[in-house]
Amino acid sequence: MRVCLFTDSFLPYISGVSSAVLNQANELTRRGHNVSIFHPRPSKADSFETVPGLDEKVSVYGLPFSVPTVHIPKLRWSAPLFLYSYRRLREDPPDLVHVHTEFGCGLEGMFLARWKNVPVVGTFHTFFAEPDYLRQFYLPSFEWTQKAMWKYSVGFFNRCAHVVSPSKSVRDHLVARGMSSPATVLSNGIERVRMRSEDEIKAFRKSLGIEDFAFIYIGRVSPEKSLEVALEAFAETLKLNSKVKFVLVGNGPGDADVDAKISELGIGAAVIRTGRIERDVLMEENYPLLGDVFITASKTENQPVSILEALAFGLPLVGPRAKGIPELVDHDYNGLIFEPDDVADMAGAMSRLMEDRDLLDRMRQASLDTAATHDMEHVGDELESIYQRVVREKLAEI
Repeated sequence: MRVCLFTDSFLPYISGVSSAVLNQANELTRRGHNVSIFHPRPSKADSFETVPGLDEKVSVYGLPFSVPTVHIPKLRWSAPLFLYSYRRLREDPPDLVHVHTEFGCGLEGMFLARWKNVPVVGTFHTFFAEPDYLRQFYLPSFEWTQKAMWKYSVGFFNRCAHVVSPSKSVRDHLVARGMSSPATVLSNGIERVRMRSEDEIKAFRKSLGIEDFAFIYIGRVSPEKSLEVALEAFAETLKLNSKVKFVLVGNGPGDADVDAKISELGIGAAVIRTGRIERDVLMEENYPLLGDVFITASKTENQPVSILEALAFGLPLVGPRAKGIPELVDHDYNGLIFEPDDVADMAGAMSRLMEDRDLLDRMRQASLDTAATHDMEHVGDELESIYQRVVREKLAEI
């Protein structure tokens, strides 16, 4: 089957969507499918001949008319000039188009599919209608703008033959707002990881000054991630253990605010900021194992790939009771849930895991068990089934 994936979020911009697209493309290619990825063309400084971690059999095309996004490094947007993708596929048109975003590249994919009369599968990854996301893109976060964004997203996905939702929370939000397309809840999926030896990890941690317990966050540094809540909660844990560290992996438009918050709390000596780490390096070097517990305070998450990867490395989780997080963090099984924006509640969960090592060990195994249910092989089986079904249905219409 020839499958074309369209996404506005792709390397060199690092995000959960980028990782999900890369993982799924690799899995589909391993299964013998012909896969192409269309994404915004990066700047000359960020251009690449090969994509790190991507199977060389996957064709990658950068849409030519792309512009940078203000204050979001590496992220670019493309105008849907669908003649570009049509020219590259006219001799070998796709059997199916899978859109992972609903804007420039997603529209390009939708137009191409309509022109070539092939089915479209869509994945909803991001709650763009949330106030924090609207503000990030300099849009007013009024009630009417939130409703308009939801209306646009629902209208877009109603034009898909099938919708894939990484979390039940997302599917329920879309259905409640009028989505009528059939939808399947399916994980973004994670690749199996290669664990470094215990001695290598100990040396890695020691090289960064981690000699006791550490919490870790991996992801974009931006306002919607509520990192100020996580930092305040961490400051409380420092009162119980002066040696504990907080490893913060990533960068983004919220860097200055995070640095200011660290300074305000006086916790600079206990926070380790690694900055941006390329995804292939992050996985190969086992960066998640710099921490003992993965933490997030974000209230806008669907199914963060960073959490899936933390599970794969056997990290217990601490996250808020919001959006798709409780579908990954099973309270008292593989982690602890706290009430959104409640610093004391988050600090209590973090402290409990830091002080109760028996609980921590039990949750480590539970995280590994949970990760097995999100294996890419299972995701590949489900995707193939969805693809085959919508292609058969489309052929029956012709």
